[in-house]
Amino acid sequence: MARLLLLTNDLTPGSEVLPALGLLGHHVRVLPAEASALVETPPTDVVLVDGRRDLAPARSLCRLLRTTGVSAPLLLVVTEGGLAAVTAEWGVDDVLLVTAGPAEVEARVRLAIGRSLIAEDDDDTLAPEIRAGDVVIDEASLLGAGARPLARPHLQGVRAC
Repeated sequence: MARLLLLTNDLTPGSEVLPALGLLGHHVRVLPAEASALVETPPTDVVLVDGRRDLAPARSLCRLLRTTGVSAPLLLVVTEGGLAAVTAEWGVDDVLLVTAGPAEVEARVRLAIGRSLIAEDDDDTLAPEIRAGDVVIDEASLLGAGARPLARPHLQGVRAC
C-alpha cells in the first residue's frame, strides 16, 4: 500500500478527482494545490497533482515542485483534452487520465515508485572505485574492464595465475 499525496483545489474527496483511487488500497492524503502544503507533510511515495480544470496553475505547481527538490515521483491527473498541453517542461514523471481504471492507476503508481527507488540506488552506489584487498575496481569503466591489481613494487614481473 503506497502513500499518495493528492494536491487539488477541489473540495471533493480524492476519489472524485481520480475515481480509480477509491477502488485501490492506497492511503491518499488530500491537500490544497500549493507548494506551501508540502512544508509539513509526512513522507509520501507519490505526489499527484490535479490538472483537470486549470492547466496553467497545475503546470506552475508541477514546475515549482520539481525545482524545489520534491524527491517523490510526480504524477499529473488530466482530462483527455488537457493531455495535449502536457510537455516534458512540466517536470512530471507520468500522466494519468481522469478516466484511467484501477489497473492502470496501480501500474503507473507502482512503476513510478520503482523507477524512483532504482534512481536512488544508482545515486547511492556511485563511487569512483571499490577496493577489496589488492584489487581496485573502477566502476566508471566500461563493462567492468577497470579492475586492476594495486601496484606492488616487490612483485614486479610476477604474473597472476
